[in-house]
Amino acid sequence: MLKYMLMWIVFNNVIKSSELTPGFGFGAWIVADSTTILFDTGGDGKILMDNIYALGLDPKDVDLVVISHNHWDHIGGLNKFLEAAKEDVKIYVPAKAFKDIQREFPSVNLVAVKDPIEIADGVWSTGEIKGSYNLLPIYEHALILNTKEGPVVIIGCSHPGIDKIVKKVHKMFPDESLCLVTGGFHLGATTRYKINKIANSLQKLEVKYIAPSHCTGDRATEIFCEKWKDKFIDLSLGRKFEIK
Repeated sequence: MLKYMLMWIVFNNVIKSSELTPGFGFGAWIVADSTTILFDTGGDGKILMDNIYALGLDPKDVDLVVISHNHWDHIGGLNKFLEAAKEDVKIYVPAKAFKDIQREFPSVNLVAVKDPIEIADGVWSTGEIKGSYNLLPIYEHALILNTKEGPVVIIGCSHPGIDKIVKKVHKMFPDESLCLVTGGFHLGATTRYKINKIANSLQKLEVKYIAPSHCTGDRATEIFCEKWKDKFIDLSLGRKFEIK
């Protein structure tokens, strides 16, 4: 279980007020005790690196990279990041996307993730979960930080369904209430009725804090804000969340 956790949003198309440069996609810089992780790399390498350096962060501090799924707005900044990262940094990707990513990055240290796995002390992948995009199957995995305040769940795009992902995390940690769920919830084209149904299911799963972002959509974000009230957290570009 992690004693300390810091998550800093370094890439996002959702921006409230920040000196950082917005871009379409998502990326989070995470410190989990002594392990530093980059979760997703946004859609533009220059923007990603400019933001990282603007925050005074060092790419060579990153021990692990986690790519949630093989879409350009989550993997697009990887090439530029690798130019500045330490050699042989491990990159965890969904197993079904491994071959396609390997073809694009033939010389990097890729790790295929199929089943739930602890990738560092207190840091887990959900394992790949099947979803769909444009009627085609896509596989995605989410990151879980097992903190002293409960699991923190970081999601790229929720193509399998945000409720499906959170239910899987709940099964992995059945005795703990989830501290925070954040990332892209992919609800921009979803009806108000269905969004409310999804939000209610997350409340039944005892998600304490919620921080929708990236591809969630304005309507869904407003509904989550109404339901979680003071437990709704703004994790737009440049914002951070810390447990210590």
